[in-house]
Amino acid sequence: MDLAETADTLPTTAGVYLFKDRDGVVLYVGKATNLKSRVKQYLSGHDERFMVRYLVAAADRVEVVPTSSEKEALLLENSLIKQHRPRYNVKLRDDKNFLRIRLDPRQTWPRLTTSRRAKPDGARYFGPYPSATTARRTLAFIQRHFALRTCSDNVLNSRTRPCLLHQMKRCVAPCVDLVTKEAYAEIVEDAGLALAGRNRELVPRLRDRMETLAEAEDFEGAARVRDVMRSLESSTEKQAVADLRGDARDAWGLYREADRGVATCLPTRGGQVLEPHAFPFEGEIGDDAELLSAFLNRYYDGETDLPGEVLLPVELPDHDALAEVLRERRGSRVKLATPLRGGKTDLVTLAANAAKTRFLTTHSESDRVARALAGLAEIAGLDAPPWRIECFDNSNLLGEEPVASQVVFVDGRPAKKEYRRYHVKTVVGADDYATMREILGRRLRRAAEEGEFPDLLIVDGGRGQLSAALDVLRDLGLEDQPVIGVSKPRTEHARGDRDATDKIVLPGREDPILLRADDPTLRLLQHIRDEAHRTAIGFHRETRSKARLTSRLDEISGIGKERRVRLLRHFGSLSGLERASIEEIAAVEGFGPVIAARVHAALHPG
Repeated sequence: MDLAETADTLPTTAGVYLFKDRDGVVLYVGKATNLKSRVKQYLSGHDERFMVRYLVAAADRVEVVPTSSEKEALLLENSLIKQHRPRYNVKLRDDKNFLRIRLDPRQTWPRLTTSRRAKPDGARYFGPYPSATTARRTLAFIQRHFALRTCSDNVLNSRTRPCLLHQMKRCVAPCVDLVTKEAYAEIVEDAGLALAGRNRELVPRLRDRMETLAEAEDFEGAARVRDVMRSLESSTEKQAVADLRGDARDAWGLYREADRGVATCLPTRGGQVLEPHAFPFEGEIGDDAELLSAFLNRYYDGETDLPGEVLLPVELPDHDALAEVLRERRGSRVKLATPLRGGKTDLVTLAANAAKTRFLTTHSESDRVARALAGLAEIAGLDAPPWRIECFDNSNLLGEEPVASQVVFVDGRPAKKEYRRYHVKTVVGADDYATMREILGRRLRRAAEEGEFPDLLIVDGGRGQLSAALDVLRDLGLEDQPVIGVSKPRTEHARGDRDATDKIVLPGREDPILLRADDPTLRLLQHIRDEAHRTAIGFHRETRSKARLTSRLDEISGIGKERRVRLLRHFGSLSGLERASIEEIAAVEGFGPVIAARVHAALHPG
């Protein structure tokens, strides 16, 4: 029996239909109030939606599951899509793209961590955050102002003295019993209120605590609480105001070109517009209303915060049934509204603009980087793709003018404003391991002070460089900081194996990890490592040139520190000064023809 004959035999009741190929693989799952009529729409040839023709051409049969109501069909559709993951159904990428912040109050000394999923494990989950940037910055803000421990349970239980974070007043050191459980619980509650955006409750608590500390003449403690209050108020002021009533609602937008597009959810909480959650899709056959209904049914599945009102750009065909499903999941009424005027319309427009912007700025390069970061997370044992990666390299010439570089990649791309260059201060000679210990120590102390650590540290080198990095982490009490090494296959190349690829060295693993030369993860690591090497070499050349220039200028009569600095600033390097004419040197402030001729003669003897 072909598809048209099958359609004639279908019931006219509500239910779910499944298009399958000749191997029985489910291609598409849909719901309908009238199964017979809905399936015939696909087969009539009058449906102009882009992917319908491909679905019908690939389908070998259609099966249906009648239900007693549209609501029941909606629930069954969602369950079958999760089970079969059909090719032509909307694919919600929420769990892989968005981070949550997790706080487990059942722990003796709770700490904040990140998670991709909210599990029914008794912990509190905040988010999801629409980007790793937002989640990391939020976590760093909370850890900077609420002194909860950041170390793992193993590190906590093994410590015998406070770590660097305690010395910087960023941790109350429960590891060595420097805080009572009652006081720690109070900090946990404050952090939870801040993460939930409940500043109206938190600020009065902090104000009372500040006044109590001031009355007890603990002015340093009162000042710290005051600074936390100011930071909370400042962070709130930076957010866009949606309305003054502070109602919680989500606005949805949609942008599409043929079968590809992006749906966005724009949350509003406490009167503040938050960052949108974006859901790219392609190969979808539903119209706008069907797609939004599918997104809502999948997104609000019980793990995501569901507000009392959801704003939509179009009316949904299954409005009443979906509202009833969401009401049961939330435990109270959920209003699905399509505003036509006023501030709510503006929110829907904002969501639509966000969807369009995301679609137009998403390219194949982004997909390649995403795959590379996912592979790096798997190799390094991370819970999520690393957002901020820092790589370090050293450079010197026979131990002279040793320097080091720190390059930063954010979301897989260079963040050149974050690069740092270091003059080595404590190491004499060409000791790469000691240099790495010094530079990493300086960087990580600054990270502890700022309260924001990289998701992954990379050192340019093999087992020795990695061991030096691990020594620093242990000394600072930062054993939880992920770190790997990337080493060139010099030994393999020396043996004639020209196809050998770079080696990825991991803590606690004897054998390095080897990836194919065309693996996107390896290419990303090579890009990061090469950028660190290029920066270190460039800085070393610049430092060496300035040192040579300073040395040559010190020998010239009449050239003191002030004039030497002016020459350095004007010409930038010794080679630049050597190329200059007497007239060009004389044009520098503080120089005349006589001194300029003296400088030129000293640099061009004979």
